[in-house]
Amino acid sequence: MDSILAQTFKNFEVIVVDDCSTDNSAAIVESYVEKFGGRLRLTKTSKNSGGAGFPRNKGIEFSRGEFIFFVDPDDTITPSALEELHALAKNFDADVVHCEKYYEIPDAFYNDTEYLKKIKPRSWPAGENVFVTNPTLLTKNLEERILNFSKRWLDGSVCLQFVRRDFILDNEIKFGDFHTEDMIFTLCEICCANNYLVTPNVIYRYRKRENSATSIRLDVSQALHRYIKSLKCGIKYLDEFLIGHEIFSSRPDLKYVLFDTFANEMFNHLSIVYAQIPAPAFDEILRKEFPNGDNTALTTFIFSAMNIYRLQTIQAQQRIVALENELRRMK
Repeated sequence: MDSILAQTFKNFEVIVVDDCSTDNSAAIVESYVEKFGGRLRLTKTSKNSGGAGFPRNKGIEFSRGEFIFFVDPDDTITPSALEELHALAKNFDADVVHCEKYYEIPDAFYNDTEYLKKIKPRSWPAGENVFVTNPTLLTKNLEERILNFSKRWLDGSVCLQFVRRDFILDNEIKFGDFHTEDMIFTLCEICCANNYLVTPNVIYRYRKRENSATSIRLDVSQALHRYIKSLKCGIKYLDEFLIGHEIFSSRPDLKYVLFDTFANEMFNHLSIVYAQIPAPAFDEILRKEFPNGDNTALTTFIFSAMNIYRLQTIQAQQRIVALENELRRMK
């Protein structure tokens, strides 16, 4: 709240959605009402939704501004964040301004001013990915845009995006009730935005906490349920959303590129689970997620992907063992 209050840009409203918090969060927000001079609104849900999707949808519903920006409750933004993003959106007539870099701050250093001065920005892509050095509009060619996005892999977090409100409403883009819901939201934006701007501006400070909602360790069955539910619900939402876009009728291959992009994100999460249990136990849990042959195609896809992953893992382990044995012989 302090980082939002300290913004150099002042013409904005703040909507806080209390999703049935169990601490004194609501009271803290209420203590800021006067400081924001009528620009702060606190709304509460009737029951906890269990995720970020529903509260974000409520925030969009209550919003009245020209643009929307999301800030998670344990993060902060730089003092000039809104001023920079608003200027970029106006200058490029952008539907979406997407920051490709951000600050990741360990919880222990979150209030360390000296650490914050020296911290370097990071980004989701790695390896040979090339980042923009100036604000750059994505191509308007949808095929090229989808293919490039699937390879380049911008961070799908909506907290790195400044989005035109009418663009969200006109295209009926909503957050789903499943984990990694902002990845699907971003893929829908990619398909609809006229001007999608990628910028090197670093304005978001992501707080890395061990006990945050996204960091809580789940047991195997809980983890599988979370990400398989996301796979089922996310691909279903995306499939229904794309029906209204004519290009996907004639180019279903592009639709499956989007499916694969989202599925790969889920498999990255699931990869942590693979090694924890033997294959038969995993298969038994997986069957429970798809009772009565529900969604046969997706079930087959997941089983195939898991088996391919196991084979690759076994081969990699065999190569490591062989190399270690060779090194021992050389000694």
